[in-house]
Amino acid sequence: MKEYRIRINGGMDFVVVFPEVIASLISKIRDHEEEELVVGIEEVMPKQMAEYLLRVLNTNRFTDRQFRFRQILEDPITKEGLYQVLGEQLRSMDIDDEKCFDKMELIEMLSGDFGLEIVCTPLFMWACKDTEAVFLYINLMLLL
Repeated sequence: MKEYRIRINGGMDFVVVFPEVIASLISKIRDHEEEELVVGIEEVMPKQMAEYLLRVLNTNRFTDRQFRFRQILEDPITKEGLYQVLGEQLRSMDIDDEKCFDKMELIEMLSGDFGLEIVCTPLFMWACKDTEAVFLYINLMLLL
């Protein structure tokens, strides 16, 4: 059994990538044949989780800098803004100090829902396909 350490390298921002999101994403990648795929956001981040995060972020937006997200101008933060942060944080995710994705882009799908267009690195794809692998999520969020 191989252990992999997964980490979000997101700087000082509040991390919105919960372990359940990563587990769902790994499952989607495991079930997909190619390194390129499109995943609907609500397939990896349930609606209730997104609503909870929006409440947390908007309640704390101006109380602590980790909730400000310099790339999001609208107030309150919308679902699209949350999804933008999710995509950026996933883009910065690494596995054993190697990046997980060559591409991670927020897209609007034909259905009108939001999704992520993903291209996995060969290392991450191989790790996801390993059914005996154990993934350890290391959250290095600093509280100042």
